[in-house]
Amino acid sequence: IDILNKFLISERDNAEFINPNVWRTASDSGGKIALYCTCFVDVCSNILETILNFDDDQFNRNKAEIYPIICSLIRVQSEEIRGLVQEIFATKVAAVLGIAAGTSPANSSEDEIEGGDAQE
Repeated sequence: IDILNKFLISERDNAEFINPNVWRTASDSGGKIALYCTCFVDVCSNILETILNFDDDQFNRNKAEIYPIICSLIRVQSEEIRGLVQEIFATKVAAVLGIAAGTSPANSSEDEIEGGDAQE
């Protein structure tokens, strides 16, 4: 959690100095300006993948600590991290809320979204 917090601080303070196309190459992003933003994307991704692998009980025990951080990660520039955050919301958070995984407008037809029956 500490690494994710440091990543968020670095992203907030230094993201404007980083070319969005070079998230994985610290040398191309201005050297030490955004160490956590660039070098720790892989580490943060591994942490988020670990959260995705939590069973329901593990996630429920840690949700109070995890939830605020994943909410903050929604806005980071790294597409990889945003994608993992989306997956956490779509699976882990959805389970806590009692929503079936994969139930979203992106996975539904236009008729279903508007309240109609797509099979008519």
